[in-house]
Order: sequence, then C-alpha cells, then structure tokens
Amino acid sequence: MFQIPKKIVFIIIAIILFLVIVSFFDRALAIGIFLLFLLTGITLLILSRVGVKDKVLIFLFLITLLIHLFATLFVHYAHFYPFGGGEGDQEKYHRAAIELSQRFRQGDFSIKGFGGAFPELYVDHYYPVILGGIYALTLPEMITGKLLNVWLVAISVVLFYLIVIEIGGSKKNAFFGGLLVVIYPSYLYYGSLLLREGFVISVALFSILFTIKLIKKFSWRRFLVFYIGLGLLVHFRFYIGYAFFPAFLISIPFISNLNLKKKIIYGIIIIILLGFLPQIFSNQGYYGINSFKLFFNSGMVTYFREVAYNYIPPYLLNQFSSQPSPQTVPAQSPNAPSPPPLSAPQSFSSGTGSTKILKTDFNKPLTFIKEYFDSFINVFLGPFPWQIKYSRQLFILLETIPWYFILFFIVRGVISLARSKKIKFALPLIIFSFTALAVTALFMASNFGVYSRIRIPAFVSLLCLADFNVGILYYISSFLSKVKFFKFFNDK
Repeated sequence: MFQIPKKIVFIIIAIILFLVIVSFFDRALAIGIFLLFLLTGITLLILSRVGVKDKVLIFLFLITLLIHLFATLFVHYAHFYPFGGGEGDQEKYHRAAIELSQRFRQGDFSIKGFGGAFPELYVDHYYPVILGGIYALTLPEMITGKLLNVWLVAISVVLFYLIVIEIGGSKKNAFFGGLLVVIYPSYLYYGSLLLREGFVISVALFSILFTIKLIKKFSWRRFLVFYIGLGLLVHFRFYIGYAFFPAFLISIPFISNLNLKKKIIYGIIIIILLGFLPQIFSNQGYYGINSFKLFFNSGMVTYFREVAYNYIPPYLLNQFSSQPSPQTVPAQSPNAPSPPPLSAPQSFSSGTGSTKILKTDFNKPLTFIKEYFDSFINVFLGPFPWQIKYSRQLFILLETIPWYFILFFIVRGVISLARSKKIKFALPLIIFSFTALAVTALFMASNFGVYSRIRIPAFVSLLCLADFNVGILYYISSFLSKVKFFKFFNDK
C-alpha cells in the first residue's frame, strides 16, 4: 500500500496551519498564497515529468518565488510606487477583471465587449481575462492576481536558466545570471504589480528557448510550439513580438540538421506562416500592417516622443485645458486614423517627474538621427544620475549602475561563444534585444518609468550571454564549490 512520506505530511500540515493563521489577518492573501503553493507544486511535478531534475534549477526557482513574494507584499501593502507616484494600468486591469469574474460566476463566459458601462476598462489583450478567471475561482482582490505574477516571474527565471544551458553555458553562469534576474530592480518592481510583465518576459524567453532548439534540430512539432509561444508574445505586447521576427528569420540559415534545399523551402513556408501571427493573435493584419500604418508615421512618432509619456501633475492640468492630457488621450483602434501630433507644453520643456521632453525633427534627417541616437543611449544605459529628480527615483540607480559592469560580462560571454563557434545560438538573443531596444528608443525614450519596464525582456535576454567565470565571481564560485550543495560549480 502506498504511503505518503512523513516529511511530505509534515510540510502539508505546516502549510495548512500557516494559511489558517494568515487568513485571520487577510483572507485574500491566504487564498493567494494557496494559489501560489498550488502552482508551485504543479510546476515541480511538470519539471519532474519532463526529465528536468536539476536541483540547482529547483533551488533557483524556489528562491525566486520567495524573493518576489516578499517584494510583492511590500509593494502592495506599503503602496511603493516610485515612478510618477502612480500605479500604472494595474487599477484598470483590476476593475476589468472584477467585471469579467462576475460574468464568469454567472455562467456567462463571453468576453465580447467587456468593459460594459465602463468602456475605458477595455484593453486589447487577454491579461484581464486571465485575471477574471482567477478572481472567479478565488476572490476578486488585487493581491490574488499579483501572487499569480510571482509564479510567472519564477517561470521566466526557469526559462532563463534553460536558455543558458541550451547555448552551452555552465550551470554557474545559469545560476549567477538567474540570481541577477531575480533581483533585477525593474523586474522586481513591475513584476510585483498587477501588470502583464510576467507573461511578456516568460513568453519572450520561451520563444528564444525554442528558437535555439530549432537551430540545433528543426522539426515541425518544435516549430508549432515556437509558433504558439511567439503568437502569445505578439498578443501580450505586439511591438516586442515584432522585434522577434528578424531574430528568428535571420536564424533560419543556421539550422544545423537541414540541407540547403530544405532550408530554402522551409524558410519560404516559415516566412509565409509568421505573417499570420499578428492577424491571429492581435488582429493587426498580415505582418502587422495595420499597426505599422498607425504607429510608424511622423505624426504618431512625434506624439509619443513629445507628449504621450510626459507626466503633467493633475493640479497643473488647467494650464493646458485646450488640449487633452496624456492620461486622457483615447485609445486608438488598429484601423483608426493617426491623431494629429500634440505640442509638448512649453512650461515643461525639460520634462517633469520621470520624463524628458524629446525633440523630433523629421525635416532635418541628420538632426533626427542624432536625437534618435541620444534616445537609444538613454534606453540602453539610462536613466543617468543627473536625470533623477526625486529621492524615490533613486531606486532605478540600483539597476543602471550595476548594468554598466554587467555589460563587461555580457561582452566576455559573446566573445567566448564566438571562440567556441557557438555564436549562432547567441544571434536570436542579440538581434531580438537590440531590435526591441531600438523600437523602445523610437517611441518611449522620454519617460524612464516606461522604458525601464519595456526594456526588461531585452536586458534579460542579453544577460543570458554573460560569462561570470572571472574576477571576484570566480573566487566566490571556487569557495561555494567546496559546499556539498554547490558542487555543480565544478561543471564545465
């Protein structure tokens, strides 16, 4: 007769007692933690079933859960919002999810026209729908959805670890890099809000992982998995999904198990199939033609760079009553005509809050190139210390200053991959990252609260390439290798 080990019984009893105690203080928190425990158990079971039994990976996964759980609880209960003092879109997602959960509980699973009497709640992705399902099964409380994001962040770290191993990196690099992802300040913060960052980063890394697998050995089954993953990325953040298209297409010639004839034939088929993703997953037309028409024009680029992300304090809005504020600009449908560019308020020519007014002069190409280069440097290396205006924003320097040192390890890793003739596995990571940064620099470089959030997938992807087998990290790993649990540091 099968018997449950006493250790497992003890853990289950301890968890139940813990949840009972928490429920006396906050019932929603107790239910959210139970959901997190359930998802964790399912994840560990799936990893075991697919043959992933790397105890270092499991340890990293659990550490991620613990750190992001505490970060989420702190942000939620301390109301810690350092950028602009606001909560972003999470309140909007929360209200939409509540409405949807009420529908679901009444047996109405239609999501058509959700927003109801509050059309401003409508968004063009299914993140609120997923939250609505979670709310319907648990409680319609924001903390429940935030704890779902804790699990998603942990899944993204697992995918990060697997990518490093897949490109030939050591367990040491995968472990150290994973720890940096865990404490990556922007991800630690935005991953603690009721935002879709966990989904975006997870499906981005999932797409990268399967791209590398396809380079090593192509099969249509693997391509189908990749196709669905990339489709989800296009759905949850279409411009980040589009940034992956060139990364994958350039990788096709490097597929190792196909001869030249098959590469050409399969490549043509793949190019045709990829074009349908924006239409299927975000209703943007073949190869996203609708979104390109809407966004890639001088009027819209100027609007985003000079107006859309520039924060204006509510008490000063009456000074600009003749034009809508950035917070009240209506959402545009993919087929809507481009709005006329709005002029940035002259009183805020230097920007306010976490913003910087950017000039966009399309009449002078060389000037525009210079301005765009400045924007790219800001997105890639900023915000810089002199751009910090409030003490609460000092939080971002915990990200930017270490990033300058991490770039050394990334360059070292790329050189190492080139010497070992594995650089083809790094191509998807490099091309995707810089394409995503380039798009971000074009539209969102004026607000570091925005671009620090949007660039997360690019930074995490580049971090996969880092080689930490140097300097003080080498001595730390040498010391840890003497500890029984960390014997993996001796792996090549």
